Amino acid sequence: MKFDKNIISLFFICLATSLFTIDMGIISLSLDEIETYFSTTRSITVWIITIFSISSAIGIISLGFLSQIFGRKKIYLYGILGFTIFSGLCGLSNSFETLLLFRGLQGFFGSGLVALSQAFVVDSFSLEKRSKAISAWTFGLLAGPVIGPLLGGFIIDNFSWRWVFFINLPLGLLAFFGLIAFLEDNMSRRKSKINYTGFIFLSISAGALQIFLDRGELEDWFDSNYITFLLILSIFTSLLFVYNSLTSKNPLFPLQLFKDRFYTGGMFFAFLFGFILIPPFILMPIFLTQIQDFPIYLVGLILCISGIGGMLGTFFTSKIISHLGNVKTMLFGLSIYIVSNLEVTFWTEDISTTQIVLNMIYRGISISIYYVALANITYTTLPDKYRTHGAGLFQFFRTLGTGAAVAIFITILNRYQLYYFEEFRNLTSYSNFNIITKLNMEDYSYQNFISLYLEMSKQAKIKSFNTDFLFLSISPLLFFPFFYFFKKKKI
Repeated sequence: MKFDKNIISLFFICLATSLFTIDMGIISLSLDEIETYFSTTRSITVWIITIFSISSAIGIISLGFLSQIFGRKKIYLYGILGFTIFSGLCGLSNSFETLLLFRGLQGFFGSGLVALSQAFVVDSFSLEKRSKAISAWTFGLLAGPVIGPLLGGFIIDNFSWRWVFFINLPLGLLAFFGLIAFLEDNMSRRKSKINYTGFIFLSISAGALQIFLDRGELEDWFDSNYITFLLILSIFTSLLFVYNSLTSKNPLFPLQLFKDRFYTGGMFFAFLFGFILIPPFILMPIFLTQIQDFPIYLVGLILCISGIGGMLGTFFTSKIISHLGNVKTMLFGLSIYIVSNLEVTFWTEDISTTQIVLNMIYRGISISIYYVALANITYTTLPDKYRTHGAGLFQFFRTLGTGAAVAIFITILNRYQLYYFEEFRNLTSYSNFNIITKLNMEDYSYQNFISLYLEMSKQAKIKSFNTDFLFLSISPLLFFPFFYFFKKKKI
């Protein structure tokens, strides 16, 4: 009977997890509508995403000590309810400032929807059944990339932007009441002193770093004193946090976490997961809309295919783990991911839709295979009493990876596009007599020059897109040395 109860609670945990990821996938499609409604500029509107990222990062940091004081189940349920309520209030907002306030609170309360849910899944199932349970949980985690673009496109086409937030109300309440009835928690509450100093240092560091990453490209990075100050502030406060953790009798995160080799290795690969997950969902719409002229509804459909591939992968990943083990399964998933991105480096504007769809499917499968094995091995040797802190820190590193990836790959895309355009422009300059002769540029009309300019811009965009995916395919290789942490000690 207990096992059945765990299965039912797993369903509602997956629902709550998907609620958070769907919101992340759906909000980006509504930015244009919100920008028009409130008469703002894009640089201001994107604060809707930035403030959510900052508040959820701070919320993740606080999950460990809040769960110790109030109880993990209570914090998790309050998180789901708060996320749901403030999502509804976002939809009712009549000023942009109010929307940002409620969006920040939505992010803070929603921080536990992924981090704590992972801890509950790990604790609720035995080691033998854990990989299957994590596969099911990953199914919910990857629902966002599937449902988000489709649902977002449907809502924006047929309703107002407010329904992007209202849609969370019925799903959130269903998950809330379902978990009240079926979720069990064996974690004991205990009184403990809160390291407010460490919490403030890490919160400032995380917030400054998130703004640095989100706003850096808009402010032209280090040409902006504001952006430079944010990076210095983040580094300085992170150093203060490390010093506080090493010298305090009550560090914000138990130092025993970092003595567990599997968990320490898991944090590096959690960062990698965040780093490789999001860029394709940002870069592919640019290629599909600006290079291949796909309508937005078809872009959403193609994007969701990658999520479907990931969800399909959850059905057989546990079997792969049983045959290969966690480490080899992670390597297998990353190898498929690398190959999928290397393929994209050779794409041109003539690439077929079938090839794009197939690439999206097996990239999604690769992410699923990698993540299920990662989540499984990370908590293999970590004692139960540290899992809540561990799950929070794990998701914190994933969030950092996502923020870093978005900043890096958007910058690479923009900078290389300018670089390749200049390369093409130099080829057609008047000093290149061979090109001039072949193109008969002296006979070109103004319209012909415009056509040539547009074609060079398009080809520069394609080459910068290819370059982005080349860097994306290389990035997992940089983390391979960290597999050392998963090496079993000889007895």
